[in-house]
Amino acid sequence: MGKLLSRHGETLCRIRNLSNGGLMAEVHMPLVDDDAVQIELKAGDRLSGRVRWTHERRMGIAFDEPVEVDMLLARATVRTAEQGMVRAPRFVVDCPVELRADGRRHPGRLVNVSQGGARLETDFLPEPDQLLTLAIPGLPERKGGVRWASDGAIGLSFVEPLAFDELGMWLAEKHCQS
Repeated sequence: MGKLLSRHGETLCRIRNLSNGGLMAEVHMPLVDDDAVQIELKAGDRLSGRVRWTHERRMGIAFDEPVEVDMLLARATVRTAEQGMVRAPRFVVDCPVELRADGRRHPGRLVNVSQGGARLETDFLPEPDQLLTLAIPGLPERKGGVRWASDGAIGLSFVEPLAFDELGMWLAEKHCQS
């Protein structure tokens, strides 16, 4: 998975194959031939290129400069080991949400979201590891465990990740400001 950035904004992409000259990816954003794009990989590397073809939700991207695939993958492995986990691409949003805990409802704002979790702003201060239910307009409710909470913000890790199509279509339909 990666984050695709273009003149249309940013969206989730699923990289299907990768070579030194380009890649094939699935996206939910309408792009056309010759659109300039950047792909941000989970480990933080950014690859720049242009769309060379599109078919349904798939596209081919030719890189501006060749990449060393072996080095790119090795660097990702080292960074993943250093971080202790792979972080899914995060998408900045501004969206009203509702949190539910212990039968009570708490308003909040979604600040960023990924397939695996979310950052929220709220006056509610839950306990670490507390299980909450998050209601985001346009998405099915998600249960998540509190990973951290401080200064009016909460980090949630979803019990069940958002599916690629679920998050990708939600971002493309712009249910909230991004």
